[in-house]
Amino acid sequence: MLIIGAMNSPKESLAGQISLFGEMGFDFVEITIEAPGATPEKIMAGKKEIHDALHSYNFGVLSHFPWYFSVAHPYPRVQKAIVEEFCLAFDAAAMLGAKKATVHTEFLPSGIQDRQVHIARTIETVKKLHKEASDRGLALLVENYSASSFSIKDFKLLFEEVDAGMTLDVGHASMDGGEGVEGYLEAFRKKIAHVHLHDNDRKADQHLPIGAGKIDMRNAIRRLKSFYDGTITLEVHSQDKDLLKFSKDKLEILWFGKKKFLENKEYALPK
Repeated sequence: MLIIGAMNSPKESLAGQISLFGEMGFDFVEITIEAPGATPEKIMAGKKEIHDALHSYNFGVLSHFPWYFSVAHPYPRVQKAIVEEFCLAFDAAAMLGAKKATVHTEFLPSGIQDRQVHIARTIETVKKLHKEASDRGLALLVENYSASSFSIKDFKLLFEEVDAGMTLDVGHASMDGGEGVEGYLEAFRKKIAHVHLHDNDRKADQHLPIGAGKIDMRNAIRRLKSFYDGTITLEVHSQDKDLLKFSKDKLEILWFGKKKFLENKEYALPK
């Protein structure tokens, strides 16, 4: 069963966006818990309004955490403070009823620390985050970016040591240095527990609507559909929210075929 969600922008009202996603017919919201408007403190303060919006649309909840939260920082005291911030965000995610929690691999520029140290510190921190997330009923997932951040080879080492899952980001995998969607699907089909979908020009991380870039989405969806049946978040960053709904329709057409899509639409919105 295909389950399609959308991600909030932390710059806009969370409850308002949940209502918008509900009216668009999404199945869940992936809440990114980050500044400026969706910090743990602000989510806790507005929990009644957020819960009311979630319940209005019977929404499931996934959680997502800032890409800039380091998981391999060379200064131990800084890394300790970041882990503490993760834990506060995990608390907020659990309060909202989230079941999955997506974190990112390290984004430090090359040359800051030795590559083997970078990998070892990433694994060490992910182990800590996995325990903290599990203690709160959250399944920890690690998202791919590029080989310079964490390669397929590095992920294999990580999953040998930590029983976490993967959030496959199709857009990231398709960029220069992303190692390709096929590579991730071949290596981690048993680990992929969630998917992020957005388009780009195969060079930069642009988060375009589906079909607006150069990714072969038809092929990516065909390969994904051959084994995956779960949550997909459309991570489309656009001020025009109609493009988010357009991307949802495009995904359903690619997944089900146009004939089935039109039949489903007629069933959902009878004349």
